[in-house]
Amino acid sequence: MKQTLRKLFIIIFLLFPAIFGCQDTARNSARSDRSDSLVNMIEKRISEKKQIEAYRKRALPPDFEKKVRNYYPVIRKYAKRYGFDWRLIVVQILKESHFKERARSRVGAMGLMQIMPSTAREIRREMDIEYIANNPRENIAAGIYHLYKQLKYFPDTDRDNRLKLALAAYNCGAARIFDAQDIARALELNPQTWESVKTCLPKLTREYWKLHLEVWELGVPNYGYFYGYKETIAYVDDIIDGYNILKKMF
Repeated sequence: MKQTLRKLFIIIFLLFPAIFGCQDTARNSARSDRSDSLVNMIEKRISEKKQIEAYRKRALPPDFEKKVRNYYPVIRKYAKRYGFDWRLIVVQILKESHFKERARSRVGAMGLMQIMPSTAREIRREMDIEYIANNPRENIAAGIYHLYKQLKYFPDTDRDNRLKLALAAYNCGAARIFDAQDIARALELNPQTWESVKTCLPKLTREYWKLHLEVWELGVPNYGYFYGYKETIAYVDDIIDGYNILKKMF
């Protein structure tokens, strides 16, 4: 019996450093993992802060926070009514007018949301509002409603791509997007994704006339040639990029 106990004691004595050494190693490994995780989190926060500051300098007017506070109630109201994140609308206003209430484009688009006169007339009838050109709050309401209408043109795509296609349609008109989708189908691309439409918008110019002969019976895009594709592509991508940054700010 004594021999057995002595052997058992020797075995435990020999294994003791290995057992507790493994536990120390595990604890050290856990501490190292937590330390790495904390460092990664801090680096991510610093990177996000730099990204926000760069965006603030590049894209935001000096009185940005004041403008947002001023128009927040109407932006929030109509964004919620039509299913948008209010921060997306803020970025769209930045892109359209830089929050300049009296902004006018070279083609006649007006106000914070840069609504064309023909579109304003249509929206007046549908929303029963009168002063889209001169009342910034009505201009915002009309613009959000108009963006909502663009969504309806793309019922067969997922939420993310639907929003991007609607933004593109807001900028250049849904007809241009339809033509780009026709080309996407001809090239065996998915016409319901922004990436495919983005690839095909530049192909609506005259230099692609051979492709047009394969897509349309008359050999030209249904809604004519389109040369403003760079603006439309930048419009969508800039708004989505800005929206992702603004979600970190608010």
